[in-house]
Amino acid sequence: MQRMRQAALAAAVVFGSFGATSFGQTGSAPAEGPAIGVRAIIHSVADLDKTVQFYRAGLGMEALGEGGKPLTAMPAPSLLNAELSRFTDTHGAKFRNAILKIPGASITMELTEFSGIPIRHTQPHMQDPGATTLILMVQDLDATLANVKKSGGTLLSLGGQPMKVGGENSKSRSVFVRDPDGFLLELAHLEPALPTKAPAGSNILGARIGLTIESTDQSMKFYRDVLGFETKPGAAFATDKTIASLIDAQGAQWRINSAKIPGTDVEWELIEFKDIARTPFKLAVPDTGSPAVSVIVKDVPTALEAVKAGGGSVVTAGGKPIQFNNTPLVFVRDPNGFLIELMQGPPR
Repeated sequence: MQRMRQAALAAAVVFGSFGATSFGQTGSAPAEGPAIGVRAIIHSVADLDKTVQFYRAGLGMEALGEGGKPLTAMPAPSLLNAELSRFTDTHGAKFRNAILKIPGASITMELTEFSGIPIRHTQPHMQDPGATTLILMVQDLDATLANVKKSGGTLLSLGGQPMKVGGENSKSRSVFVRDPDGFLLELAHLEPALPTKAPAGSNILGARIGLTIESTDQSMKFYRDVLGFETKPGAAFATDKTIASLIDAQGAQWRINSAKIPGTDVEWELIEFKDIARTPFKLAVPDTGSPAVSVIVKDVPTALEAVKAGGGSVVTAGGKPIQFNNTPLVFVRDPNGFLIELMQGPPR
C-alpha cells in the first residue's frame, strides 16, 4: 500500500522520508457520510476533437459514447436545455462531451466543451489552490512522453525529460505535462511495477486524483466531516530539489495528505504548499481547463445541505439540484473553490 501511494504525486515517491501515513495505519475514520463513489474526473476543453485526439494518440485512451460503446465520431454541439443550463449555470450554451476510459482505474475522464457563451482560458501553477492533476501510472514513460509532445502536450517539468524520484538507487521516474487545454497530468513509471487491473499490454496501469489545497486543516475537515471520506494527514512540510523541478515550484515546501471514500479504491492526494506565491484557481464550469470530479452520493439534497453547512458553496443556478434522466445532480465547490458534481447513486 505504501508503494501504491507513492505514485500519486512525484513528491509521494519520497513519502517514506516525509513520514506520511498509509491507509493501512491508524488515521481519521469518518462517521458514515453521503459519498459512496467517484464516477469521473472532468475538465472543460476548447476543442473536443483536438483534446480527444490528444488522449487517443498521446496516451492511448479509448473514447466512449452512449452505452459505453467506442466513440467513432465526435458529437455535434447542441443547445443545453433549461435544466442542464441551470445545472452548469451556462444559460444559452451549446454543449458536447466525450468519455475516456482509463485502463486500470475505477474512474473515467469526461471532457466537456461549451460554446456560444463567454469562456475564460487560463492555466494554474501546481501550487495554486484548486489546481488539479490526473496522475497516470504508465509502463513506458519515454514513449508516452514522446507521444504526448507530438500530440500537442507541453512540459511543466524543467529540463525536458523525466526525472528519477525516490532516492539515488530508485528506478522510478516521473514527469509533469499539460494537455492542450492546460490541464495538469503526471506521468509516472514505478519500479518494481505495482499490481494493476489494466488489461495485459496496456501502457496505462492506473490513475488517481491530485488536488492542491489552501489549508490542510480546512480541507481534511471538509472531506472527512462533510463528505465522509477517510482521511490520512501527511507529515510536516518538507521540500526536495528534484520534486521542485518536476512541478516547477522552486523554493516551495509542501505536505501531502490522503483521502478516499471508504469501500472504494480511488485515492485522492491533497497537497498544501507554502513559501511560494499561490493564486486561487477558480474557474466556472465551462472555462477551458476547468477541473471537477463527479462524486456519487446516497442522497443529493442531504449532501448539498452538508456542503453548504461545511464551508462549501453551490454553483448550480437557483441553489437547488436538477433532475437529469431521473437522477438528481448539483454542482458545488469545496472550500478551495474546486468544483464537485454531486450525483445521486443507488445504495450500496
